[in-house]
Amino acid sequence: MNIKAIALASVIGLSTPAIADITLNSHSASAMPTDFVRPTGAFMDNSENWVVWLKLDELGNYTYEALDRKTGGSLTLKNASIRGNRKRYTYIFRNGSHKYIIAHRPKDPSIIRLTVVNPQGYVILNRLMEKVGNDWDV
Repeated sequence: MNIKAIALASVIGLSTPAIADITLNSHSASAMPTDFVRPTGAFMDNSENWVVWLKLDELGNYTYEALDRKTGGSLTLKNASIRGNRKRYTYIFRNGSHKYIIAHRPKDPSIIRLTVVNPQGYVILNRLMEKVGNDWDV
């Protein structure tokens, strides 16, 4: 019996679950920059017509939910692409060919900018929004 071979097999066998865990969660926070903080909560523009909720669940899924308080229209989007650096991040959600872009400065967590771009590349909405809460009670 080769003690070295048994010891090596034991070490490899014990390390396999850790490797599998890392590869299964490659889309999670471990792939994000260390200074990465996403804005969450309810945000509203000055007209109080638009409300945007940004949510981060326990699996790292980031969700955009919006309500037009005038018409009652709503929209939920997931799977944002993320760009930027520690001074300014942008989160791009897509609804068909429309882009919903959230711009955020980590040093100012209570303010976001919502920009909506149509398929032709024109900005059809550009709103500065302030955080008004952490839940649906807005």
